Amino acid sequence: MHQTLYAQIQEEFDRIADTFSQKEKAILEDENLIILQSKYNLHDIQPYHAQLTNETLPPDAKLIIESEEDFDPELDDLYDYRIDFESRKAYLKRLHFGEDVFYSTIYEYHEDEEYHKSFSIYQNNGNIKATNLSYLYFRDGLPYQFIECTEYGISLKTYTCDDTFIKSYKLEWPDYDHHCIGELSYNPDGDLIKIVETVSDGRVRLLFEAGLETRDIETVLEELENFLVENIADQILEKVSIEEPVYCILFEYTMQGPFPPTIAFGVASEIEGTFEDHAPCELYNAPDMRYFSEHDKPRLVNIDFYPEDIQSAYLITTAHSTNIPWQDEEASETWEQQVKDVYLRVCKRLMHFDFSSSFTKTAHFLVMARDFEQCNEEELFEEMMKYKREKGL
Repeated sequence: MHQTLYAQIQEEFDRIADTFSQKEKAILEDENLIILQSKYNLHDIQPYHAQLTNETLPPDAKLIIESEEDFDPELDDLYDYRIDFESRKAYLKRLHFGEDVFYSTIYEYHEDEEYHKSFSIYQNNGNIKATNLSYLYFRDGLPYQFIECTEYGISLKTYTCDDTFIKSYKLEWPDYDHHCIGELSYNPDGDLIKIVETVSDGRVRLLFEAGLETRDIETVLEELENFLVENIADQILEKVSIEEPVYCILFEYTMQGPFPPTIAFGVASEIEGTFEDHAPCELYNAPDMRYFSEHDKPRLVNIDFYPEDIQSAYLITTAHSTNIPWQDEEASETWEQQVKDVYLRVCKRLMHFDFSSSFTKTAHFLVMARDFEQCNEEELFEEMMKYKREKGL
């Protein structure tokens, strides 16, 4: 049954671009729908979409743009909505990126057949590309299954509910032999307070925790620094055993989600010729290293960056990154510097640890970090070499 449905949904996804403009035009011309504008993504048919994507709104957020003071065209996103006033249902959402460049989503509500539907496109100067097709099915008035199709394939989420709330879900991908189980927790007032997901291989991920937006970012960064020094050092000593000389421990990160990083160990045999003959970009690139935490086969590095008590800090820093408007260069540069400073302090502190029970250091040994997208390894290399000379390490 599911395979037939998946095939129908895939076929429909492949045809979205052919009919979307006509459907959107009809909604835009419907005089019974009111127009609302907001800085925020206020609607998706997937239950708890904002919590699952770490995009919850602050308690004092003004949801609707009503005056010039409510919107900064240089920094804020702009969403247009078409709403049925009586039913309070959205039928169109459009996120603007400039003249004739936007994402649009159309919503359909089939109450008799107990499902809601949405389909989305990206439009750039008249060129339309399908991005998403979703179905939310209900049973006895509560969510039962959510099916989503994108260019990367189809996923199925099946919910378990009590009389009022979603208690858990099972997330599956038809083309892959693994799944996730999500557990939802509520406070006595019925407010969602936590979503924890367990992957079929045993990994546990915190996807949402209420109240994180009230935590001070400086305090969170200090917590992450201490974790990356103390906990990761302990894991290296416990889990890592490399017989040949090591010239670096390397943390890699990106500003989209700056924590946790990946980790790699550079071994001397991977360097052709002499160390000095190579630029930092050749020496410090984790995917090129055999001892890299993201390599599955063989998995030679088994460092766990996901103890449950640190995962809320990851959510906070990812949300902080996401909430900085890409147009705000000053705020972006400040945040990039804060993250880089954390990694520099981590590297400097780890330089003083004795890892002799796990590996032998070469004369060029450094603990290093780099932003994988910015490729700032040369800058951090100079900082760490200066520190190494000053401390006589």
